[in-house]
Amino acid sequence: MAESDPTPTRGAIVTPNKLIDDVLRRRLSRRSVLKVAAFSATSAALAACTPATVSPSPTTSGAPSGSAAPSAPAIARGGTIRMGAFEGGLTDGFLPWKSFGQEFAWNWCAQTLLTIAPDGTIVYELAASHEISPDGKMYTFKLVEGAKWHDGEPVTAADVAFTYNTGLKTKAGSNVGGRLAPIKGSKAVVADESTDAEGIRVVDDLTITFELDEPNAQILPNLFAILRIAPKHLFEGQTLEEYVNNPISTTLFVGTGPYKMTEFKAKEFVNFEAYPDYKNGSGYSGLPKADKVSIRIYDSEDAQLLSTQSGEVDFNYVRKPSGDKLEQLKSIQGMHTQASEVGFNIFFSVNLKKPSTPLLQDKRVRQALVWALDRDTLVNDVLGGVFKVPTIVNHWIAPWANADNLETYHPQDVDKAKALLADAGWDPNVELDIRHYPPKLDPDVPVIMEMWNAVGVKGKLTPIPDDTFIQDFYEDKDKSTPEDDGPSYDIAFVYGYGTLDGSPWGSDETLGSTRAYPNGFNSMRYANSEWDSEFAAAIKETSQDAQASHFKRCSELFNDELPYMPIYQRVDYSIVSDTLKGAESAKILHPAAGGVRYWEWYIEGA
Repeated sequence: MAESDPTPTRGAIVTPNKLIDDVLRRRLSRRSVLKVAAFSATSAALAACTPATVSPSPTTSGAPSGSAAPSAPAIARGGTIRMGAFEGGLTDGFLPWKSFGQEFAWNWCAQTLLTIAPDGTIVYELAASHEISPDGKMYTFKLVEGAKWHDGEPVTAADVAFTYNTGLKTKAGSNVGGRLAPIKGSKAVVADESTDAEGIRVVDDLTITFELDEPNAQILPNLFAILRIAPKHLFEGQTLEEYVNNPISTTLFVGTGPYKMTEFKAKEFVNFEAYPDYKNGSGYSGLPKADKVSIRIYDSEDAQLLSTQSGEVDFNYVRKPSGDKLEQLKSIQGMHTQASEVGFNIFFSVNLKKPSTPLLQDKRVRQALVWALDRDTLVNDVLGGVFKVPTIVNHWIAPWANADNLETYHPQDVDKAKALLADAGWDPNVELDIRHYPPKLDPDVPVIMEMWNAVGVKGKLTPIPDDTFIQDFYEDKDKSTPEDDGPSYDIAFVYGYGTLDGSPWGSDETLGSTRAYPNGFNSMRYANSEWDSEFAAAIKETSQDAQASHFKRCSELFNDELPYMPIYQRVDYSIVSDTLKGAESAKILHPAAGGVRYWEWYIEGA
């Protein structure tokens, strides 16, 4: 992945730890998120008895970030930002602990404690600062003073505690419990959902602590920078099972972000208006720069393209566009494109728990499926050159965390594919159940099917509808055999796995043996005890060098066993109006990327 622009941004980490300072002074790449998180999690081990304290750069309250004083000249602001979103997650409600693609809306109306930009910079939202204890187990967050919910109620640490505790309760619709597993007492909450975690403690209205069972270097980017905070008072008097039907989820989310949600119609639109009492920990206070935000939700990629071409929107995020579509988008007058390299996100997933033929559980068959692919032809001829053939075949692409001996499965080797299938005893008469998402067939999938057919692997393609993606891809459709949990397909083509910054953080969400949905997103039901132990050992280490040996072993296991196959390195594109200001400062505009200061976006001349 390309190096990030090292231009410093507000909210940079301030710490007595010389190692962290050195990291931040260097030209930072996206993998710096890993370094900073690793060092921060064990700060006292590296900085004697001084706990690491992280605070935003000082700025004038009541003025946008970057203002010198309240008397500074008025800044440009205004207009309605019109956005487009082709995203099934916006049809699934807005509970923060029921996460599936709601970021397009949450980025405007909800806040996390903090986010992390691609260059490793901390950007505070509801938190004003945080500290890590000398043993790396205690995280203390100070909240922004005076922050209010969109209904006018004050934000307190009790809201934060409520949100994190609810994230451990599947009865409340949570599917993010795996991310909270490092918190002390989390297992007790999962076992008895009437309790709260002993490691989550409210100190006072503006202070909350999180105690971990052991140091965990992924906790900052994988949990604290991701989970949006929900208002406790609007759930009082409800049972956990009723949370999914709360008006917050089904009608209008009530958050603390720069914009207040005013209208929502599933599969059609979400509208927001500027919130005058907005505050964040990066020093911004008051109205955001735009007056309103309006998001149009498309039901197809064609509708998204036509809407952008006709001038209906100022911003559209287009996932994995085909070559011809990208050329059409680039030719729109008054708009420009911004590329976002988002790691490994195009893949086919193999059902390792209960495929129709047990031969799919033989790694030689999975390896053969990859050797059969001419990915150069797929990228350059079929997909128009808008993807990349990866040089590292693993869940992450950070070079320091990958072994040197990984197989690239490139270039195509049909003879090797046939030999592996023969060694495994493959029956060429077997017809596999192969699913694809999105439901509109991508142009490369039929070509891949032909390449597989050429080595003796046949299959029947079936689309996964938007409305049933979670059920079809993650959950068990066969309720008669509950002990055989997991989906019923053999192979599924989907986009979505991978890490935005190319680092290993969060990879256990999809590869850990205990992370099957809803406790994670391991759709393959991949289970390897050595992978689990090596990954767990890596995130306990206090330095990148010590982490690397464990992550490298994980990379070897993945590369050899191929629980799923990252076929290409995906590149997305944002299509941005020339009058939309603010978006140009972001390095990755993927809706799940951190560090994007949405409150600073506005329409020039509005």
